[in-house]
Amino acid sequence: MRLDFNVLWVDDQPDRVTAQIAAITKRMQAEGFQFNPKLCTSVDDVTLAIADDVFTDEVDLILVDWDLGNGVFGQDAIAEIRSSVQYKDVVFYSAQTAPADLRQSAFDKGLEGVYCASRDQLVDEVMGVFESLVKKVLDLDHARGIVMGATSDIDHMVNESLAAIYSKSDDAAKRKMLGDALGYVNKKAESTKAKAEKLATAASLADFFEAHMVFQSNDKLIMLGRALKSGQFSTHSGFRPKIRLYIEKVVPDRNILGHKVVTPAGKPLAIVDNKGATMTLEQTRELRRLILDLRGDFSELLAALQAHGDAPVGSVASPVISE
Repeated sequence: MRLDFNVLWVDDQPDRVTAQIAAITKRMQAEGFQFNPKLCTSVDDVTLAIADDVFTDEVDLILVDWDLGNGVFGQDAIAEIRSSVQYKDVVFYSAQTAPADLRQSAFDKGLEGVYCASRDQLVDEVMGVFESLVKKVLDLDHARGIVMGATSDIDHMVNESLAAIYSKSDDAAKRKMLGDALGYVNKKAESTKAKAEKLATAASLADFFEAHMVFQSNDKLIMLGRALKSGQFSTHSGFRPKIRLYIEKVVPDRNILGHKVVTPAGKPLAIVDNKGATMTLEQTRELRRLILDLRGDFSELLAALQAHGDAPVGSVASPVISE
């Protein structure tokens, strides 16, 4: 499972479901997930969408309107989708036709795994299916996987942001960046050497598990924040508080999740690492919400840095955030 909840949505008049899209988005964000609808207005659009193996592998739910215009009906679209996406749940809805009639249409077409609802019931029906899907897998172990995957995405954006800054810097600034990076590595190397000397008298393998690699994600985050503090890239300094928030609120919890394996003895209520730090399922939901917000900020920062200098000054705006 991912932080993103991907939906194939088939409706020939998508402007009539904007309120439903907004409501579903808000309710899923409250659970720490991003609602990503891929809108198709015709069966031809559906055929193109499901031809993309990457998309069909990642689709979590399918929504289909009954009346698709020009004499085409939702059950036909569902049958087309089922030819490629056989095991995904479908919510079949209509503003005109009763759910009982929709069920009959699906039955007559030999379609299974189809939930039926009126358009007014659509949001609740979608959230019901979403909660059912999530609850099937969202124990602490899966919740940890979602967090680790999402933070890995942010790590990649941090790398790309630093690369963008480096590529757009002058020679002196590039040398400084390389020097700063080497400084982090040398500092870690000294620390690693000291740890190695200490480990020479270790009484347990557990002592070795505390030794980690050099130039870690935290170093890159600090380096990125400093690069935005002044000089050529200070126009993007409004992102610095977001980087600090990620360092202070996300990284410690990610480390708890990353450094402890959940034992398969029932469904534990909390993860406890070897230092006694804990993480509950409810806390992972709060963490997902925060990561979801910050992921958007890091994505915006990366886009701004990649566009830096490619357009007139002021064309790429940074958020105004007070420290």
